[in-house]
Amino acid sequence: MILDHEPSPCRLTITPQLDGSDVRFLAGFSRHAVSAHSGVRPAPAARLVRVARIWPGQPGVPSPWVPCADGCCLVLVSSPVAPEAAGQWLRFLLAEFLTDDYRLDGWAEVPDTLGTRSGLLIVEGRDVFEGELNPPSEPDDPGRAGDRPRR
Repeated sequence: MILDHEPSPCRLTITPQLDGSDVRFLAGFSRHAVSAHSGVRPAPAARLVRVARIWPGQPGVPSPWVPCADGCCLVLVSSPVAPEAAGQWLRFLLAEFLTDDYRLDGWAEVPDTLGTRSGLLIVEGRDVFEGELNPPSEPDDPGRAGDRPRR
């Protein structure tokens, strides 16, 4: 069953959706619990048991992505996170676990850990594109201080 949900700046769609064992497996790379689309954790009887995972070649920080309880999307749950780390994790998951049988689509706004800039990740199939939404501004040129109005 494929579930329809509202587009979200923190959710990427997985087609076909993951089964329960794959949801548990991928959730093991994150420190966050699997949640329903409403953001509510499943009832205790329905909660998924997670095992912390370490895999050769995985990025050095815990995954900021966790699959939803239904297995139809990956949700950005670690925020703020370095945009580069979020992109590295997507590439790792696509290369190692979400084989050619799966398609990942959508976009995510990724605020960085300092809150100074945001990254944008766009995913189409197996391709992950990264960009900056608000790049750092250039510092004022100290040599032009006389040109600015005084207060």
